[in-house]
Amino acid sequence: MTAATAARQWVKGRANRRAVQRFAAFWNALQRVGNALAEAERLVKNADDGWRQRNARHWQVASVDEVRSALRQCRNSLRILVSSAKRFEPQLIRREWKR
Repeated sequence: MTAATAARQWVKGRANRRAVQRFAAFWNALQRVGNALAEAERLVKNADDGWRQRNARHWQVASVDEVRSALRQCRNSLRILVSSAKRFEPQLIRREWKR
């Protein structure tokens, strides 16, 4: 093994570790978003529309149904993103190796 080959392998190993770390950070961020959405869903579950009339002086406040609908859409989008990330995990990591 020449010094150049050893250097290339070291660089590739370093890039591999960095790519895996980046994907892990991305995955953790997705999990934190999911946790935040779950917390918002718990809060909205007990909400009523009484606060809408009290706080609607100078701006428009979303109704509970609108908030629930938005949360549902966010949850569906996150589910699609998570499934795509898991499916393409090897390609996402491999692309980082080429940089």
